[in-house]
Amino acid sequence: MRRSLMFIMVCFVSVVLYGQTEGYDIYLMIGQSNMAGRGSLEQTDTTQIVEGVWLLDSAGVPVKACAPFNRYSSIRKDIKLQGYSPANNFSKLMRSRSGRNILLVVNAKGGSAIDEWQPGDKHRFFDEAVRRTNQAMKYGTLKGILWHQGETNVMKGTPDYIDKFTTFITALRDTLNSSDIPVVMGQLGQWGWNTADKINAFNDSVIPAICNSVNNCHYVSSHRLGRLYKNKERDPHFSREAQIELGRRYADAMTPLVDSIYVTKFRGNKKSAMSFTFDDGDLDHALLVAPELEKRGFLGTFWINGKKIENGDSERPRMSWSQLRDMSLKGHEISNHSWSHGKLVLMTPEDARKDIEMNDSAIALNVGKRPVSFCYPFNATRSWLVDIAEEGRVGSRLHQKGIGQQNNKMTPEKLTAWVDEVVATGDWGVTMTHGITTGYDKWHNPQELWDMFDYVKSREDDIWVATFKEIAAYRAERDNVVLKKQDNGKEITITADIQLDKTLFNEPITVAIKGNWFDKKISVVRNDEKVNVNFQGDLLLFEMIPVSDSVKISLK
Repeated sequence: MRRSLMFIMVCFVSVVLYGQTEGYDIYLMIGQSNMAGRGSLEQTDTTQIVEGVWLLDSAGVPVKACAPFNRYSSIRKDIKLQGYSPANNFSKLMRSRSGRNILLVVNAKGGSAIDEWQPGDKHRFFDEAVRRTNQAMKYGTLKGILWHQGETNVMKGTPDYIDKFTTFITALRDTLNSSDIPVVMGQLGQWGWNTADKINAFNDSVIPAICNSVNNCHYVSSHRLGRLYKNKERDPHFSREAQIELGRRYADAMTPLVDSIYVTKFRGNKKSAMSFTFDDGDLDHALLVAPELEKRGFLGTFWINGKKIENGDSERPRMSWSQLRDMSLKGHEISNHSWSHGKLVLMTPEDARKDIEMNDSAIALNVGKRPVSFCYPFNATRSWLVDIAEEGRVGSRLHQKGIGQQNNKMTPEKLTAWVDEVVATGDWGVTMTHGITTGYDKWHNPQELWDMFDYVKSREDDIWVATFKEIAAYRAERDNVVLKKQDNGKEITITADIQLDKTLFNEPITVAIKGNWFDKKISVVRNDEKVNVNFQGDLLLFEMIPVSDSVKISLK
């Protein structure tokens, strides 16, 4: 505790008043402890200012932001309990996507119940949310409300939660003169901090029912978000990594609600995405997997260890460099799984870097392309290793779904249910497959894997299927591109400004523009070439390359 408190005091000293500048995008973030933040803090969180993000301080003045973000809450518990929260990543993404200044009013209280948030309640949580938001609105415009609460009510049992939340949010909007301001709620953690039936009932029935009855209300999934303590299942708090992802999901939900032009979550405005990835360079990946993917128009990502290529045995034969080169020419991604498949986390940073770079060189020499993604041996990571592995890359595999049969015990029913869950939660599903007919986690019936490919193919309207590097690059571009629109009534010009390495990040992005496109003749041109457009309701969709690109839209 002493160490955490020291970090916080350093951050207090480093906070700088911004002044009376107007024009902030304001977000109110309220609820109980998972909104306040209980994720573990690193020293850099508490000492580094988040560029372009401000917090409303206890005097009602914007100050530059650093963690913990619930520090200025007028109703919070002790400062040493405040940790990493979804506010951190949410604000970073809203800033980097919009280019606008973000002002957060974070006023959460750990352990608070929905009764305590009712207008007129003696705890005055409602009054404080209103008071502090009104203070913030002197400096800008309220854009949205984020709410994460419910653990206390699941534990106590609150059958009238829907009515109480509806009363609360209606009164809050009316008092702030923002009757249609978007509200985004978050699901609770999906592990054994309470009984599964009670947690699932709240997540899958109560929250959707609220968003069906309250106008402009939306919610984000807690699918695959992990808990803070591995050995304390009864604790309901999200881990630091889960809070980072939760912040992303809040930003993904809020972005299309507050912007009339934005980059869609996935290419083509698909609901979800999927990458088929295969570890260790097994021979079956060339002989069986690649042809089956190609039959369906899919491309896979194959993570290899250079030391083992052409050095397999009868129990687990490996691919050749020639096979890998042929697969690469067909569009499959051949990428880095370390040279030796050793435990990089037990190596020195210097040795781990050498191992990774040796594999990069071998793949570049023998396949013809330098890898731009990375997969950790044994799925073991440390923050220092992630920094090394992602240097000069679009990303690394930090989550995956093992879908083999010998060890992961997958069945057709489980595979179908998982695909459905990826779509329902709007997730990026990343499969992990090793052996097919031999090797670790091999399939007793490989046809069931091909059947899964068929099922994903049947849901292509909802799923963007692409290699790991394509989706990782797209997500990074989406998070770091600022779109600007100029409209003279007859022609709209869209320009993209991206602060990334343009040699790495050059995937086409899908741009959505809200408008009334009915009975209009639309022509979209980039560099004198016509661009295909799609319409989804009030959205005009088209693709552009976010490398100093400019698109002109003519309206007739």
